[in-house]
Amino acid sequence: MTTQATRGRPRKFDADVALDSAVELFWDRGYRATTTRDLERALGIGQSSLYNAFGSKQDLLMRAIDRYEARVEEELFGILARDDDGYKALGAFFTELADWIVRNGHRGCMVVNLMTMENGDPVIITRVQAYRQKIRSGLNDALSRIPGLAGDQIQLRAELLLAAVLGLHITARTATGTTEVEAIVAAICEQIAAWKASDGAPAPTT
Repeated sequence: MTTQATRGRPRKFDADVALDSAVELFWDRGYRATTTRDLERALGIGQSSLYNAFGSKQDLLMRAIDRYEARVEEELFGILARDDDGYKALGAFFTELADWIVRNGHRGCMVVNLMTMENGDPVIITRVQAYRQKIRSGLNDALSRIPGLAGDQIQLRAELLLAAVLGLHITARTATGTTEVEAIVAAICEQIAAWKASDGAPAPTT
Protein backbone atom coordinates (compact mmCIF):
# COMPACT_ATOMS: atom_id res chain seq x y z
CA MET A 1 0.00 0.00 0.00
CA THR A 2 1.36 3.41 -0.93
CA THR A 3 1.61 5.69 2.07
CA GLN A 4 1.02 9.41 2.15
CA ALA A 5 4.73 9.89 2.90
CA THR A 6 5.84 8.19 -0.29
CA ARG A 7 3.04 9.39 -2.55
CA GLY A 8 4.25 12.44 -4.50
CA ARG A 9 7.80 12.14 -3.23
CA PRO A 10 10.16 13.78 -5.77
CA ARG A 11 12.43 11.49 -7.73
CA LYS A 12 15.94 11.37 -6.30
CA PHE A 13 18.76 12.65 -8.47
CA ASP A 14 22.38 13.67 -8.12
CA ALA A 15 22.51 17.48 -8.04
CA ASP A 16 26.18 17.53 -9.10
CA VAL A 17 25.50 15.37 -12.14
CA ALA A 18 22.48 17.52 -12.97
CA LEU A 19 24.56 20.70 -12.75
CA ASP A 20 27.20 19.18 -15.02
CA SER A 21 24.46 18.48 -17.56
CA ALA A 22 23.20 22.06 -17.24
CA VAL A 23 26.71 23.39 -17.83
CA GLU A 24 27.03 21.37 -21.02
CA LEU A 25 23.64 22.51 -22.28
CA PHE A 26 24.15 26.21 -21.57
CA TRP A 27 27.69 25.97 -22.96
CA ASP A 28 26.45 24.45 -26.22
CA ARG A 29 23.29 26.49 -26.76
CA GLY A 30 23.50 29.62 -24.63
CA TYR A 31 20.81 30.81 -22.23
CA ARG A 32 17.90 32.01 -24.35
CA ALA A 33 18.10 29.12 -26.81
CA THR A 34 17.94 26.59 -23.95
CA THR A 35 14.33 25.88 -23.01
CA THR A 36 13.00 24.49 -19.75
CA ARG A 37 12.00 21.36 -21.66
CA ASP A 38 15.60 21.02 -22.89
CA LEU A 39 16.79 21.23 -19.28
CA GLU A 40 14.26 18.64 -18.12
CA ARG A 41 15.48 16.19 -20.75
CA ALA A 42 19.18 16.87 -20.17
CA LEU A 43 18.96 16.71 -16.38
CA GLY A 44 16.54 13.79 -16.38
CA ILE A 45 14.04 15.43 -14.01
CA GLY A 46 10.57 16.92 -14.29
CA GLN A 47 9.70 20.59 -14.18
CA SER A 48 8.62 20.58 -10.53
CA SER A 49 11.80 18.82 -9.43
CA LEU A 50 13.84 21.22 -11.52
CA TYR A 51 12.32 24.27 -9.86
CA ASN A 52 12.40 22.74 -6.38
CA ALA A 53 16.10 21.93 -6.72
CA PHE A 54 17.41 24.96 -8.58
CA GLY A 55 14.74 27.66 -8.71
CA SER A 56 14.20 29.53 -11.96
CA LYS A 57 16.01 28.93 -15.21
CA GLN A 58 18.18 31.96 -14.46
CA ASP A 59 18.94 30.63 -10.98
CA LEU A 60 20.07 27.39 -12.58
CA LEU A 61 22.27 29.33 -15.01
CA MET A 62 23.98 31.08 -12.08
CA ARG A 63 24.59 27.71 -10.39
CA ALA A 64 25.93 26.32 -13.66
CA ILE A 65 28.30 29.28 -14.01
CA ASP A 66 29.50 28.68 -10.43
CA ARG A 67 30.27 25.07 -11.32
CA TYR A 68 31.91 26.02 -14.61
CA GLU A 69 34.09 28.66 -12.95
CA ALA A 70 35.24 26.19 -10.28
CA ARG A 71 36.34 23.85 -13.06
CA VAL A 72 38.13 26.60 -14.97
CA GLU A 73 39.79 27.83 -11.78
CA GLU A 74 41.23 24.38 -11.15
CA GLU A 75 42.25 23.61 -14.72
CA LEU A 76 43.33 27.05 -16.00
CA PHE A 77 43.35 30.09 -13.75
CA GLY A 78 45.33 28.32 -11.05
CA ILE A 79 48.24 28.06 -13.49
CA LEU A 80 48.70 31.84 -13.32
CA ALA A 81 49.58 31.56 -9.62
CA ARG A 82 51.74 28.42 -9.64
CA ASP A 83 55.10 29.83 -10.72
CA ASP A 84 57.08 32.59 -9.04
CA ASP A 85 58.30 33.57 -12.51
CA GLY A 86 55.51 35.66 -14.00
CA TYR A 87 56.70 35.07 -17.56
CA LYS A 88 56.63 31.29 -17.11
CA ALA A 89 53.19 31.46 -15.48
CA LEU A 90 51.79 33.42 -18.43
CA GLY A 91 53.38 31.16 -21.02
CA ALA A 92 52.11 28.03 -19.26
CA PHE A 93 48.62 29.52 -18.97
CA PHE A 94 48.27 30.31 -22.66
CA THR A 95 49.78 26.99 -23.72
CA GLU A 96 47.32 25.11 -21.51
CA LEU A 97 44.49 27.37 -22.70
CA ALA A 98 45.06 26.21 -26.29
CA ASP A 99 44.97 22.55 -25.20
CA TRP A 100 41.88 23.20 -23.06
CA ILE A 101 40.03 24.75 -26.01
CA VAL A 102 40.81 21.74 -28.19
CA ARG A 103 39.85 19.24 -25.45
CA ASN A 104 36.48 20.94 -25.05
CA GLY A 105 35.55 20.77 -28.70
CA HIS A 106 36.38 24.33 -29.79
CA ARG A 107 33.35 25.66 -27.93
CA GLY A 108 35.26 28.58 -26.50
CA CYS A 109 34.37 29.65 -22.96
CA MET A 110 30.87 29.23 -21.58
CA VAL A 111 30.87 32.66 -19.91
CA VAL A 112 32.49 34.44 -22.86
CA ASN A 113 29.83 32.89 -25.08
CA LEU A 114 27.18 34.40 -22.80
CA MET A 115 28.94 37.74 -23.18
CA THR A 116 28.44 37.66 -26.95
CA MET A 117 25.01 35.98 -27.04
CA GLU A 118 23.08 37.30 -24.02
CA ASN A 119 23.94 41.00 -23.92
CA GLY A 120 20.45 42.19 -22.98
CA ASP A 121 20.11 40.61 -19.53
CA PRO A 122 21.52 42.79 -16.70
CA VAL A 123 22.00 39.82 -14.35
CA ILE A 124 24.04 37.93 -16.94
CA ILE A 125 25.96 41.08 -17.90
CA THR A 126 26.95 41.63 -14.26
CA ARG A 127 28.08 38.02 -13.96
CA VAL A 128 30.10 38.21 -17.17
CA GLN A 129 31.78 41.42 -15.99
CA ALA A 130 32.77 39.71 -12.74
CA TYR A 131 34.23 36.82 -14.72
CA ARG A 132 36.27 39.18 -16.89
CA GLN A 133 37.56 40.82 -13.74
CA LYS A 134 38.61 37.41 -12.41
CA ILE A 135 40.67 36.78 -15.55
CA ARG A 136 42.13 40.30 -15.35
CA SER A 137 43.09 39.78 -11.71
CA GLY A 138 44.86 36.51 -12.51
CA LEU A 139 46.84 38.12 -15.31
CA ASN A 140 47.68 41.09 -13.08
CA ASP A 141 48.86 38.69 -10.41
CA ALA A 142 51.29 36.95 -12.78
CA LEU A 143 52.55 40.24 -14.20
CA SER A 144 53.09 41.66 -10.72
CA ARG A 145 55.64 38.88 -10.09
CA ILE A 146 57.90 40.33 -12.78
CA PRO A 147 60.58 42.35 -10.98
CA GLY A 148 60.79 46.02 -11.87
CA LEU A 149 57.54 46.16 -13.83
CA ALA A 150 55.72 49.42 -13.10
CA GLY A 151 52.04 49.54 -12.20
CA ASP A 152 50.95 51.18 -15.43
CA GLN A 153 52.88 48.59 -17.45
CA ILE A 154 51.18 45.80 -15.51
CA GLN A 155 47.76 47.28 -16.20
CA LEU A 156 48.38 47.82 -19.92
CA ARG A 157 49.78 44.34 -20.43
CA ALA A 158 46.96 42.76 -18.43
CA GLU A 159 44.37 44.49 -20.62
CA LEU A 160 46.13 43.34 -23.77
CA LEU A 161 46.34 39.75 -22.54
CA LEU A 162 42.71 39.84 -21.39
CA ALA A 163 41.68 40.89 -24.89
CA ALA A 164 43.77 38.01 -26.24
CA VAL A 165 42.02 35.50 -23.95
CA LEU A 166 38.55 36.72 -24.92
CA GLY A 167 39.41 36.89 -28.61
CA LEU A 168 40.92 33.42 -28.54
CA HIS A 169 37.72 31.94 -27.11
CA ILE A 170 35.56 33.70 -29.70
CA THR A 171 37.88 32.65 -32.54
CA ALA A 172 37.86 29.05 -31.34
CA ARG A 173 34.12 28.74 -32.01
CA THR A 174 34.58 29.39 -35.72
CA ALA A 175 38.03 27.87 -36.23
CA THR A 176 38.11 24.98 -38.67
CA GLY A 177 40.82 23.16 -36.75
CA THR A 178 43.55 23.45 -34.15
CA THR A 179 45.99 25.32 -36.42
CA GLU A 180 44.37 28.73 -36.02
CA VAL A 181 44.17 28.45 -32.24
CA GLU A 182 47.77 27.27 -32.02
CA ALA A 183 48.94 30.14 -34.25
CA ILE A 184 47.24 32.74 -32.05
CA VAL A 185 48.71 31.25 -28.88
CA ALA A 186 52.14 31.12 -30.50
CA ALA A 187 51.85 34.83 -31.30
CA ILE A 188 50.83 35.61 -27.71
CA CYS A 189 53.73 33.59 -26.31
CA GLU A 190 56.10 35.36 -28.72
CA GLN A 191 54.86 38.71 -27.40
CA ILE A 192 55.44 37.56 -23.81
CA ALA A 193 58.97 36.47 -24.78
CA ALA A 194 59.55 39.87 -26.40
CA TRP A 195 58.44 41.59 -23.19
CA LYS A 196 60.86 39.45 -21.23
CA ALA A 197 63.75 40.32 -23.56
CA SER A 198 62.85 43.99 -23.43
CA ASP A 199 62.45 44.05 -19.66
CA GLY A 200 65.79 42.32 -19.20
CA ALA A 201 67.69 44.47 -21.70
CA PRO A 202 70.40 46.72 -20.25
CA ALA A 203 69.65 50.41 -20.08
CA PRO A 204 71.05 52.33 -23.05
CA THR A 205 74.33 54.16 -22.40
CA THR A 206 74.71 57.89 -22.99
